[in-house]
Amino acid sequence: MKVVIIGNTGFIGKNIFDYLDKTIEYNLQGISTNEIDLTKEKSYNSLSKYLSPNCIVIMCAGVKKQLGDNLDTFENNSVIINNFCKAISLCPPQKIIFFSSASVYGEDVAYAEKITEKTLVQLKTYYGIAKYNAECLLDKVCSDIQTQLVILRPPLIYGKDDFSQGYGPTGFTYKTVNHEEIILWGDGSEFREFVFIADVAKAIHRLLNNNFNGILNLVSGESYTFKNIYDILIKLSKSDIKMTSRQRSKEKVDHHYSNELFKNVITDFEFTRLNHGLKKMYHSLND
Repeated sequence: MKVVIIGNTGFIGKNIFDYLDKTIEYNLQGISTNEIDLTKEKSYNSLSKYLSPNCIVIMCAGVKKQLGDNLDTFENNSVIINNFCKAISLCPPQKIIFFSSASVYGEDVAYAEKITEKTLVQLKTYYGIAKYNAECLLDKVCSDIQTQLVILRPPLIYGKDDFSQGYGPTGFTYKTVNHEEIILWGDGSEFREFVFIADVAKAIHRLLNNNFNGILNLVSGESYTFKNIYDILIKLSKSDIKMTSRQRSKEKVDHHYSNELFKNVITDFEFTRLNHGLKKMYHSLND
């Protein structure tokens, strides 16, 4: 089976590529921005030449929100998905796995119940708007060309080599290793879900030969607080980590997810608990 990974040098794409490469089951083709820049006009023509009717495409390419949640980010992500859709229209693949984001549910929106795939989207960021627009566009195009589509909505993914090092497990771990101060917004007691990058790669492996079609929250169903991250890193480093609390710029909200659909789609899948994921990342950074 041919598997094309678009964005294979980025944090998520590289980890998926490396994991699948070790399985020796697939004919892997990685496409980075250096090879095809999907923000460029008519780049879809070049991309379409890598596609075939029997291939599976994993779409990871995009501009991260950490690089700026603004109109420029929105426009670049819109151009990328437009060119991608034109490419698959020219040469429809067998299946597409698209990385959207749980940000479509609204990062500063409070939910009384667990978030599911049926939870209504609440678009609060340019990044979230771009991702949801991409979902809708892909749904329409894939319906027209009769290509199977899996839309993944992961929460914050963490792990080594995420060089954006944003607020959360990755950024906190790098700061701990480098003996830098960790800043918490408020008391860090808001709940969020964090998914270890190794679990993402394993989930993709299981989805390649899966008949599921539609939206899937890539979640374990277990949320943690940012203070939990700090406490785990204190134990791992066996030293004091300077921590400063700053006043929140937004109201505190908690997010908890249901992973019932995920468990039905990918059975017997065990997610890495936060303390184990942080331990692996911490030791890998110290090696």
